[in-house]
Amino acid sequence: MSDNIFSDEDFDDYDDMEDTAAKRAQKKSAERRSSGKKKKKSKNKPWIIALIAEILVIILGGVLFVNAYINSAFNKMNFEELKDVKVNDDLAEETVKKMTGYTTIALFGVDSRDIDMVESGARSDAIIIVSINNDTQEVKMSSVYRDTYLELANDSKSYEKATHAYAYGGASEAINTLNKNLDLNITAYVTVNFKALTEAIDALGGLDIELKSSELDKLNQCIDEQQRVNGIQSTYVYDTGVVHLDGVQATAYARIRSTDQGDITRAWRQRKVISLMIEKAKSAGISKLNDCLNAVVDDISSSLTKKEIMDLATNCFNYKLESSTGFPFTWSTPTLGSKGSLVVAGDLENNVVVLHRYLFNDYDYVPSQTVKNISANIINDTGYYNQIDLDTFTVDDDPDSIVNK
Repeated sequence: MSDNIFSDEDFDDYDDMEDTAAKRAQKKSAERRSSGKKKKKSKNKPWIIALIAEILVIILGGVLFVNAYINSAFNKMNFEELKDVKVNDDLAEETVKKMTGYTTIALFGVDSRDIDMVESGARSDAIIIVSINNDTQEVKMSSVYRDTYLELANDSKSYEKATHAYAYGGASEAINTLNKNLDLNITAYVTVNFKALTEAIDALGGLDIELKSSELDKLNQCIDEQQRVNGIQSTYVYDTGVVHLDGVQATAYARIRSTDQGDITRAWRQRKVISLMIEKAKSAGISKLNDCLNAVVDDISSSLTKKEIMDLATNCFNYKLESSTGFPFTWSTPTLGSKGSLVVAGDLENNVVVLHRYLFNDYDYVPSQTVKNISANIINDTGYYNQIDLDTFTVDDDPDSIVNK
C-alpha cells in the first residue's frame, strides 16, 4: 500500500489541481473580458467628456449672451439709485416680515418725451404697485388712482392728488408717498413714458381690444394727442367690438379718461392693456421680445440694478399674473375747491387693510399710527368715511384680467 504512488489523498489533490486549473482558466477568461470592457469604456470616455464640455459651453454661452444683452440694455436705460426711500417708523415688525416674502415694485407711467423723467416735472398718470410672491411666482397688480387724495411725503406734508408726488420729487417722492400712506416698503421702481408703451405694443404686433361706441370719440381725441406727444403716426378708429389696435391706438385707449367713472375706468384700461401685453409676450419668440426691449429701453428709468434685472429676467416665464385691481377699493369723487376733482378713499385706514390682504395675503396686518392719522385727516378734510365691512369685503378681479382668460 505504501508503494502505491497515488493515495486517496493524492487523488483528492489531483481533483483539486484540475479544479484549480479550471478556475485559473475561468479567471483568465474573465480578466480578458474585463480587460476588453475596460478598454471599451476607456475608448468612450473622451466622447462623454467632450459631450459634457459641449453642454457646459452652450449653457455658459447662453448665460454670457443674456448677461451681455442685459448689460447693453442697462447701459441705455436711465438708471437712478434711490437713496432717500423711507418706510414708516411705526410699521409693525410682523408686517415688514410678511412683505419681505414678496418683491414689490412701483410702476409709473408719465407723459413725457424726456429720458430724464425726474427733471422733467412730469406727473405720473399711471401708478401701479406690482407684488411678486417669491415662493409661488404669482403676480398681483394694484393701480393707485392718480387723483387719490393722500398726504405727500415731502416737507410740506400737504394733502394732494397722488400724481403730484412724482412731479414734485420724481420716483423717490412718489415711492415715499406710497410707503407713507399705504404702510408699504417699496424700494424699487420702473418708469416708462407713453412713447415706450407705444413702441412696445408695436414690437409685439399690436393688441386686440374690445371697444364700445361710447369710447370712439374720446379714443380718437387721445390718438391725436399721442401723435403729437410721441411723433409716431397712426390712424383713427371707427369700428366697435374686438378691434386690432397698433401702439398709438392702444396707448390712446389706455389714456381715455372722460367716460364711465373717469380716473377709475382709465386705470382699469391701463391694467387691461398691460395684461394683454403680458399674455402676448408669453407666446412671443425671443426675437420679438428682443425687438420689444430694444424699442423701449431708451425710454425707461429705473432703480433696478443689473443683478436685479438678471434675476427678474431669469424667472420671467415662470411668473403668472394672478389678478389685478384698483386702489382705493371704496371711494367717492368730490370736487374740493382749488384741489379739483379727487378720488377719496372711504376710509383710507380700512382700504389699506384690504390692500395688505390682497397684495401680501396678510390677514393679521394692523395699520400704523401714521396711516390712522392720515385717514382721520382725510375724513376731516372731505367728510367721507368708512364704507368697508372688513368681515365681509372681498376684492373682485378685473373682468378682463388675465386670470379669467
